[in-house]
Amino acid sequence: MEFYDPTVGPKSLNVLPKDYVQSIENMSASDFLKIYLETLRFQDPFNQTDLSKSLEDMVRIQQIQYFTDMKTFLNELKGWLNQITFLNTATLIGKEFLFKTDTLDTIKRDTYYLISDDNYENVKARIYDGDELVREIEFSLKKGVNEFEVSELPEGQFRVEFVREGLPIEGITLAFKDSVKAVGIINQDLILDLTSGVSVGADRIVYVGG
Repeated sequence: MEFYDPTVGPKSLNVLPKDYVQSIENMSASDFLKIYLETLRFQDPFNQTDLSKSLEDMVRIQQIQYFTDMKTFLNELKGWLNQITFLNTATLIGKEFLFKTDTLDTIKRDTYYLISDDNYENVKARIYDGDELVREIEFSLKKGVNEFEVSELPEGQFRVEFVREGLPIEGITLAFKDSVKAVGIINQDLILDLTSGVSVGADRIVYVGG
């Protein structure tokens, strides 16, 4: 027989709100395992319940939550690093760099630069206006920075391909020279305003120095 002890208060109850719904999203792994084992214990052997899909759903949701949390963490880390970097970018203002580009804009510039990973002979630069070949220029490249004069091209914006013996060369980067006028952070990305009036990401810097 169990006697009531007046010195011991009533057991605390976990009161849940009326709109609370127990689901896989707010269920711990141990809770799910308990339900799973109890279901196995009391299920009809001739009509067994398949909980594998619920288990797969739980794993999938946990994976989504993990990657969501990780993405949030990485975004916060990126923002924090950009803030630190931003404080150091004041030293970039007024200095000149080479910036990577995919387009020749002969309206804004007469000279571009080619950064080569090796010495190349008989290189051909094929200049395209859309899909139309405008001009083909043949030259040699030395390893490092090479000037690329485009003043003889018509005014416009063009794309360029570099080939040698009919095959594309992957180790050549097209760049332009400009100096930094101002810096800022937009959508957690470090942006540089250049004296020519264009804005580029800091990751477009490909060469520093003389």
